[in-house]
Amino acid sequence: MNHSYLQLRRPDRTAQHLCPSLPVRVGHWIPLVLGVSLLLTGRFSAQSAPERSLPAWLPAAQWKAPALPVQFRYGGSDSADFLRRCQVTQEQPAATESGVRRLHLDDPVTKLRLTAEIRTLEGFDALTWVLFFENRGTQDTPILEDIQAAAFALPTPKGGDYTLHFADGSTEKITDFQPRELLLTSGITLNLGPVGGRSSDGVMPFFNLASPEGGGLFFAVGWSGQWSASFARVEDGRVMVRAGMERTHLRLHPGERIRTPAILLQRYSGDTVAAHNQFRRLMLKHFTPHPGGKDLEPVVAASGALVGFNNVSETNQIQAVSNIAAHKLPVNYYWIDAGWSRGGFAEGMGNWDPDPVRFPRGLKPVADKVHEAGLKFLVWFEPERVMPSTWLRTNHPEWLLAPTNLPAPMAYQKDWRLLNQGNPEALAWLKKTFGSYVRDLGLGVYRLDFNMHPLYYWRAGEAEDRQGMNEIGHITGLYDYLDYFQREYPGVLLDDCASGGRRIDFEMMRRSVPLLRSDYLWDPVGAQCFTWALSLWVPISGHGGVSLDPYDFRSGMQTCAAYAFDFYKNDAPFWEPLAQRLKEFRQVQPFLSRDYYPLTDYSTKADRWIAWQFDAPELTSGLVQSFRRSSNNVPSMTFKLRGLDPKATYTLTSFDVSGSTSATGSELMEKGLLVNLPSAPGSALITYARRDK
Repeated sequence: MNHSYLQLRRPDRTAQHLCPSLPVRVGHWIPLVLGVSLLLTGRFSAQSAPERSLPAWLPAAQWKAPALPVQFRYGGSDSADFLRRCQVTQEQPAATESGVRRLHLDDPVTKLRLTAEIRTLEGFDALTWVLFFENRGTQDTPILEDIQAAAFALPTPKGGDYTLHFADGSTEKITDFQPRELLLTSGITLNLGPVGGRSSDGVMPFFNLASPEGGGLFFAVGWSGQWSASFARVEDGRVMVRAGMERTHLRLHPGERIRTPAILLQRYSGDTVAAHNQFRRLMLKHFTPHPGGKDLEPVVAASGALVGFNNVSETNQIQAVSNIAAHKLPVNYYWIDAGWSRGGFAEGMGNWDPDPVRFPRGLKPVADKVHEAGLKFLVWFEPERVMPSTWLRTNHPEWLLAPTNLPAPMAYQKDWRLLNQGNPEALAWLKKTFGSYVRDLGLGVYRLDFNMHPLYYWRAGEAEDRQGMNEIGHITGLYDYLDYFQREYPGVLLDDCASGGRRIDFEMMRRSVPLLRSDYLWDPVGAQCFTWALSLWVPISGHGGVSLDPYDFRSGMQTCAAYAFDFYKNDAPFWEPLAQRLKEFRQVQPFLSRDYYPLTDYSTKADRWIAWQFDAPELTSGLVQSFRRSSNNVPSMTFKLRGLDPKATYTLTSFDVSGSTSATGSELMEKGLLVNLPSAPGSALITYARRDK
């Protein structure tokens, strides 16, 4: 059971929860929540509002104190006072740090150093920054609070208001990742943040501020914990943007150093759909892992999960792999999910040795069989959750955090514990224990799951003057842990799973990929909606399926995919048709990370069509996927394609109709592509390729 929502707050920071099942356009639900979740105030107070306006662009070379687009309070005063009195130096970056600039701001009175690390992103009108605070003195610092890693104002546009585009996060519902839209009219303040401490639990940390003049700004928060972001339209037409951790009120001890959430900005011109492709390209180039220094090889996995998590064994896993090899199934990974460790799933979380009855020789015999079959090995882990009576609970209670103030719907977690990755000894144990699994098993993918709400563990027992330190330590330790894998085992791919897609942000994306984007499985309409919505922001994610029906199977096609069938039966009738479906998938898979164009509106309704296009400009080819849902009574639709050369001729090939047709780019973009699906539900999979001149 999960309890995640799109979370909106009043300025008094009392949480208000708005269920994502409300209509998609935020403007439609303003009348429902006016005075509850949207605060209609005139402006920020002078003390809390940054008066710095964001210029047309912010090249990193022009950044200087005290005009940094950040805000906090220090010793009871606004950060402007701190910035004015600081001594500023610029660090010369290493030759390997292309595009990086570091500004050090040192307070001569309290010895607090603020470092702003700014990085321009090659090939894009984009930059990121992150702040570090370090106590370089011999005494505790004054209170440092309300740290906003981003605090700036967008200038007043001409002829209208900014429109904020954003998206729900994952809540294990058909509406996961659904698009949201809010016109930032005068007086509106929108406050957003996840539920329970995972970065995309309920709302995604990605935003598009579209200007009425055309163009706009992508804004994203890179923090895998409890971030917050606010967007306020003030009377003069500007939009105030603030983002950081939800709660910071702390003093630093001598020698302590902390970091903030990272911030990403990307400027764009043109319409919003084309702009999202600029953002996807940015994510692919700068925020996608490259195992072994190579382009990411998409994961197409066979999963043995159909037998049940706690029924996996050395015998049946070797049998499944042997059958997969014998049938030459066109997959590249074998996937063992939860349940293999002593105590099983979930009671055994905290025991990280294989179950001695089901795996008497450990996982190595299975790994050897996987590699003998020419496959790579994916294994599931969940090190952060610790259950009662497990090895970690018994032997290292000092590494664990207990919860407090759990909301009633989360009371089932009261006996759980969180392994504190901010504890240096615990972090060292993590690296040693799970690094040995990666090394000894020759893992291709380390699957990291996280099925709890850490916020209530981080905040338990924190001193009044150390609020936020547990969260900072844990998230910093998480990044250190994942960076350790990339450094020590550069060929391994890290999978970002947190009850499905509940920890997706750009700091996690540059280290890992979400191979299972939602725990809402295996509804074809849900899968279609996830692809339609998540593809606007995230170019690499995973889904898959458990059905051979073309409609179901094609609904789950994503850049990465896992398929769970009864691989334990060598003579089952699914082997040949599954191989054919997989071959079809492998043919279109290269398109799924390329430019993306929705061809219909988003909808979860059963009486609709839904369709989209993936276009690969460098290949002068692409893919159209369309679905007629079960209650729809319209047998054909015409879709106007995007991104083509109007003067070129394209050959179109359907996977369901023999032969091919041709049309010019202008015909496909202006008149459109006619798709006929005589029965419902139905699907069409059509590729196009530009003819050589």
